[in-house]
Amino acid sequence: MARRRRPSKALLWLTIVAAPAALAVETGLRLLLFPEDFELVRELLNPTLTPVAWVLGGVAGIAAWVGLLVQRRISRRRLAKLPADADDEARFAAVFGVFLLTTAVPQIPAIFSTFAYMFGASLVPVLVGIGLCSVGVVAQALRVSSLAEDAVRGGGRTSAVKGRP
Repeated sequence: MARRRRPSKALLWLTIVAAPAALAVETGLRLLLFPEDFELVRELLNPTLTPVAWVLGGVAGIAAWVGLLVQRRISRRRLAKLPADADDEARFAAVFGVFLLTTAVPQIPAIFSTFAYMFGASLVPVLVGIGLCSVGVVAQALRVSSLAEDAVRGGGRTSAVKGRP
């Protein structure tokens, strides 16, 4: 069987910094490309979009917490589908795939909050949402290796098919 390589650390770090990078890119592009009059539109929309940004930040925080809960369950299911003789690399790749899936959940509302900021929302709720999202993503990233190793110790090595150990 061909030896698999673990997903790169660069992909892990890109996932972790996706939401903060979206805010930085949005701000840079807005400052470089949007006309000066756009600031008037932002001021007009600020009272309407700031509460939206707070809601999106709260959703990002809740989604980060839910992502932590769901990550373990989905990882166990993915690991159960692997053959009994699966190597460490295959287990890690399965859990890493789950990580990429479950981290998208809090990142979506956090990135939407950057759109709210682009059109005039206050920066504070956007930073709160991105902060909560980032804490959740880092917490999930720290668990990838342990979830993959848990399968070896017997914590996740159950079969998805009834009757199989």
